[in-house]
Amino acid sequence: MRRAARPCEAHREIYKKLVLGFFKVFLLPQKTSAYGKEKKSPSGGLLKELNKQQLMCFISSPSLSLATFRDKLLAPILVERVSGTYGNYIVRQHIVSILRSSGWHIDLDTFYSTTPDGIVEFTNIIATLDPTRKRRLVLACHYDSKKLVNFIGATDSAVSCAILLDIAISLKQQLDNLKSRADDITLQLIFFDGEEAIRDWTSTDSLYGSRHLAMRMSNTIIQGQRSLTELQAIDMMVLLDLIGAETLQFQNYFQQTTGSYYNRLRTIDYELMKLTNDRSWPLFTSSVTPSYIMDDHVPFLQLGVPILHLISYPFPGVWHTSHDNEENLDYPTVQHMRNIMKVFVVEYLHLKQINCQETSIFHLIL
Repeated sequence: MRRAARPCEAHREIYKKLVLGFFKVFLLPQKTSAYGKEKKSPSGGLLKELNKQQLMCFISSPSLSLATFRDKLLAPILVERVSGTYGNYIVRQHIVSILRSSGWHIDLDTFYSTTPDGIVEFTNIIATLDPTRKRRLVLACHYDSKKLVNFIGATDSAVSCAILLDIAISLKQQLDNLKSRADDITLQLIFFDGEEAIRDWTSTDSLYGSRHLAMRMSNTIIQGQRSLTELQAIDMMVLLDLIGAETLQFQNYFQQTTGSYYNRLRTIDYELMKLTNDRSWPLFTSSVTPSYIMDDHVPFLQLGVPILHLISYPFPGVWHTSHDNEENLDYPTVQHMRNIMKVFVVEYLHLKQINCQETSIFHLIL
C-alpha cells in the first residue's frame, strides 16, 4: 500500500464529496429487535452481538494455540514472496492446501500483466464457503511481498493472511453448520497477489491483483443466479493490512457506510481487553477520518463495494524495511486481533456457539 500525502483542505473536501457522498446510497438506519442489539449491514444483513457470557465462552472454547498458529499458519508465509517468484508460489500452495483441507471452494484467478520489470504472472486466491449463496462477507489481505532485499513483510501482510486462515480453521465447525443452514449468506476469503509495486507506486504499478479481480467479479454471474454478479453479492469487504506490531492502531475511514461495524469492533476490542486482562490500550481508536491510503480496497470502493479498512495507522516503524520480520511482531497483539476477528465473524454470520467444554477437532485439520 502507499501512504498518500495529505492534500490541501480544498482537495480534502472534494475527496470527501467524491468518496463519502458516492456511498450515501448504502446508508441504512440502525435497528433494535427483541432478541438483541442488531445493526443493518450495507446490504440488509443483521449483526447479532454476543453478550459478555458468550464472549467468555468463546475465548475459553477450544481453538488453535498461539504456538500452533505461529508454526502451522504463519511461519510458512514468513518468506520472501514477490509476485511471479517461487516463494510466492510456495506461499500460495500453503494457503490453498489449508483451505481445501477445510472444505472451501477454491478459485485461482491467474493472469499476466505488464510491469516495469516485464510481464509477470499473478494469482489471486478466492476461497468461498458456498459459491452459490447470494450474499458474501468478504475478508481480504494480500499475500505478496515487496521486492526489497531480505524483505519478509511480517506485518505486510503475512499476519493478516494467517488470521484469515485461522478463522477458517478455528471456526470450521460453526462454518460447516452455516453451509447446511438455509440462508443466503456465506463467507469469502480473498488473498490478493500483486498489491505491492514492482518498482515505484503508480496507478499502473500497484494493486495488480485487486484491479484485475474487481473487474472480473463485476462481470461474473454467481452460479445459479440470472443476473447477480459476484461483485454485487459482496455485503462488505473487510481488508486487513499492516497487522502485528505492538503499535497497531486502527481508525474509522468509512463512517457513513461501515461505521457501525467499526464501532462494534471497538466494543469487541474493549470487552475482550476486560475479559483477558492482557492489554492496556485498545487497537480500535475513536478517530473518524477520510482515507488517503491506497490499498487493495480501492478498485472495489470505486465500484461501489462497502469497505471496512483495518490497516495500522500510523504505519509500523518497520514498514518496507528488512526489519519487518517475525522478531518485531508482538504476539499478544496478534492473539488479541485473532480473537476480535473471530468474534466479529461469529456475530456477522450468526454462527452457532459451540459448547465451552466441546472437544477440539482442529488437530484433524493441521
